[in-house]
Amino acid sequence: MSLQVNLSSQDIAKAYNDVLNANGIDWALFTYEKGTNDLKVQSTGNGGLEELEEEFSDGRIQYAFARVVDPNSQLPKFVQINWCGDGVPEVKKGLFHTHSNAVSRFLRGAHVVLQARNESDVAPSLIMQRVEAASGAKYSSHKEAPRKFEPIAPVGSSYKPVGRPDIAAMKAAPPP
Repeated sequence: MSLQVNLSSQDIAKAYNDVLNANGIDWALFTYEKGTNDLKVQSTGNGGLEELEEEFSDGRIQYAFARVVDPNSQLPKFVQINWCGDGVPEVKKGLFHTHSNAVSRFLRGAHVVLQARNESDVAPSLIMQRVEAASGAKYSSHKEAPRKFEPIAPVGSSYKPVGRPDIAAMKAAPPP
């Protein structure tokens, strides 16, 4: 058995493209075939992050790809969730890091990639906070009240002259 993850299934590519192109689903969840490193589509749905949250299993390694709407720009953003439950056997946990990198290369276009271990890591509010923080622009300037005009005041100084040197007295003094 190879230690590399197998992503060659047509079902995986179809589910990924359906999420990417908004063809009836907004998330897809992938997991391993029993006893192998071959990924398969576990489930898909169009109920948003709330529906996806219920699909994660404590004893499995799973990868999710979801379409969400960025609250700042109202544009679609893509989220990848790499799930390694606390109940996964140690033998499989060792391969999780390299497999998640291979899955990330396959699921190109993810704006936010999350590593998750338990239900609190995949809460929809937490995921949306991460999407909002990663959007790169917060369009809040049109929501703020305009500032009152303040004229430019002269700048003060803390400099105090010690005194003026007496050049004539210095010239009249005999050289040493």
